[in-house]
Amino acid sequence: MLLCIFCFIVVVAMLIAKKNTSSTEYTAATDNHNPNIETVIIQHGDSFSLTLNNTRLPPKDSSDIIRELKKVLNINRCLPGDFYEIFYDSRTGEWTDFLYYPTGTSYCLITKSSDGVIKTEKKKFSTTITEHKAQGIINSSLWAAMKSQNIPLEIITSFTDIFSWHIDFLRKAKKDDVFKIVYEVENISKKNKKLSSRIIAAQYKTPLKTYNAFYFKPKNARSGYFDENGKSIKSAFLKAPLQFKRISSNFTTKRIHPILKCVKSHLATDYAAPFGTPVSTVGDGIVKKVKSNKQFGNLVVIKHPNNYETYYAHLSKYAKGIKEGVRVNQGEVIGYVGMTGFTTGAHLDFRIKHNNNFFDFCKIEQPTITLTSEDKKEFKEKIQNLLDIFDDRLQTTKHRMRLIIPLTTQSDTNQQQRN
Repeated sequence: MLLCIFCFIVVVAMLIAKKNTSSTEYTAATDNHNPNIETVIIQHGDSFSLTLNNTRLPPKDSSDIIRELKKVLNINRCLPGDFYEIFYDSRTGEWTDFLYYPTGTSYCLITKSSDGVIKTEKKKFSTTITEHKAQGIINSSLWAAMKSQNIPLEIITSFTDIFSWHIDFLRKAKKDDVFKIVYEVENISKKNKKLSSRIIAAQYKTPLKTYNAFYFKPKNARSGYFDENGKSIKSAFLKAPLQFKRISSNFTTKRIHPILKCVKSHLATDYAAPFGTPVSTVGDGIVKKVKSNKQFGNLVVIKHPNNYETYYAHLSKYAKGIKEGVRVNQGEVIGYVGMTGFTTGAHLDFRIKHNNNFFDFCKIEQPTITLTSEDKKEFKEKIQNLLDIFDDRLQTTKHRMRLIIPLTTQSDTNQQQRN
């Protein structure tokens, strides 16, 4: 009999223990270095209010913080990985500061003064910019050489993009070619999270030629990369306005029209591509026309600097936001391949005009983009140090700070006042 009672008690105890362990528990972790700070990390399935109720805060203080936080943050959209800190006065035990760190570059700060006045604001994180330098010699590929130097993937991709107008790294990168690079990485200090990265200077050296690229922002133009003489690394026009399978019809003054069956001039390059293939503007410019007609179907005309115009015809539809007067950047999608107008199949009819004369785009001599004399003077001053770096062996990484926001909590202020 006693044995049965004992077994019953054990079973009941196990069931109770199982029930307790299956429920979600929220434990506010106390900072090991400062017992007056509670840190809580939002987990999957957590609600902000429930996590707050499991801290040292009294219910009224929790309600005050929820009310204030709602002024600057949608607390129903708190994400796993977000976290917050609660600062307590070491003398009274009351909370003085509440900081919430959501996903992104801002954080929320709620402070309570000694007389109980609560203030809420949204602030930007302090960020750290780290400058890195690296160099290497090509053995098998540029990719492998850069990865061996622990260069981030996005920087490797950016390096190849910068020089893509001049070097085909898949075919022309040779053993013993040399690269040098200076780049910066911006991190959120509090989260130790990378925000962005950018190449400041890059060099690729072959036995026959040395290519340099320096980042610069002209006064009245978009930022970009320029060589040591102030000439843009990027060509004025892309090599093609889309990813195409083949050129189905070249520029010519005599061609038998596929529909009319008579000899007519074809002042365009036809790119055969699947229906719906994105079409991009080959250069920076302003949309001059967006219209549809019987011959060209859906057509976009873009006006470029130095009296150039480009035409994109037979589009299935226009890209969102493309209308007359809109400024577009090189590579921006303006429409999609179709077969509107006079056509026998899906393709892009692409034309280019200079000084009101159409010409063969496949034979274009790319117009150069050069800095103004005023910009060039500033540019030369900025790149001199970088040229010196490229002439010598690259040194170790340097660090510099930007957007430093000192975080002085109310508890610090109260402590200073007491002292």
